[in-house]
Amino acid sequence: MVDFSELGVLALNISIIYGGIIAGFLLKKWSKSEKLGKWLTFAGINILTPVLLVFVILGIDDIASISWGLILLIGFLSCIFSLIIDWLMIRKKTNMTKAEKGAELSTVTFMNALFYPFPIILALVGTEGLLTATVFLIANMLLRNSLGVIIGVIFGSTKGKSSESTKRKSIVRILLDMFLFPPTLGMILGIILRSIIGTVPTNDYIALTVFQNVTMVIMLALVGLSFKIPKRSEWKEVALGRGIITRFGGGLLGVLILYFLPLPIVAAKIPLAIQSLSPPAVANTAYARYFELDDTITSRYITLLTLVGLIFLPLEIGLLSLWLN
Repeated sequence: MVDFSELGVLALNISIIYGGIIAGFLLKKWSKSEKLGKWLTFAGINILTPVLLVFVILGIDDIASISWGLILLIGFLSCIFSLIIDWLMIRKKTNMTKAEKGAELSTVTFMNALFYPFPIILALVGTEGLLTATVFLIANMLLRNSLGVIIGVIFGSTKGKSSESTKRKSIVRILLDMFLFPPTLGMILGIILRSIIGTVPTNDYIALTVFQNVTMVIMLALVGLSFKIPKRSEWKEVALGRGIITRFGGGLLGVLILYFLPLPIVAAKIPLAIQSLSPPAVANTAYARYFELDDTITSRYITLLTLVGLIFLPLEIGLLSLWLN
């Protein structure tokens, strides 16, 4: 028998997600939308996410039971699978330049692990899944500043800087970025406060629920602000089918492995699945430009694969909701 109450909740969650994204897209018409996007991005990374994580950690009953290693494993594999699949498909293509190959490899490997999946996670499972999602985000960041740098060095250049210099600096960057990344600092602060004051029943605070909902709307609006409707010519500038197979196919392989791991469904499996199946990160464009890869290919893939992700989002949420039940 169909549970119409559950279908109603699912429809409401999907409506909220699309409503926030559409609102952000409409804001693009505002003359100060670019400045707004920068402020919201700053707030999302440096304020909203760290504060939420502090409360998440304070509210977890048994933080020692979290399988950090398995979460990091999925974070790594979901990226590496996409990289391997794409490399197998393009390695012998003589009609692609090194800069084009590097741009494609980098773009399909590194997904949007924060602003696209976090509001979807909040809509489906609430703050319970945010700690796992942040560990995945850190794994993605570590790979981007190590494997991503290697891809850039091999397939591009670094604007006059030597490859060896770039590699040495990347090691320092990895360590600094890992500890100074605001969500990481939020986790550390939460652990410190937890050791001092103990567990706090955060679900009892209405203000926290309001803060969670505001954060979700802001992140959804950011997705809309960064999205643009692709022109007809852009569909022909990239191998869209290959991009879909590599980005989402690699993520799906990660989800298949995730299915068999001994992790809690609500707190871990659902958040990790949403992140693994996320479209490419907008930040890939900055990396492509730094290493002088083909940033046109990067931006096209980001636009088109984000559109594909948004089209199939209701199906993804529906399947994950079945997993919850």
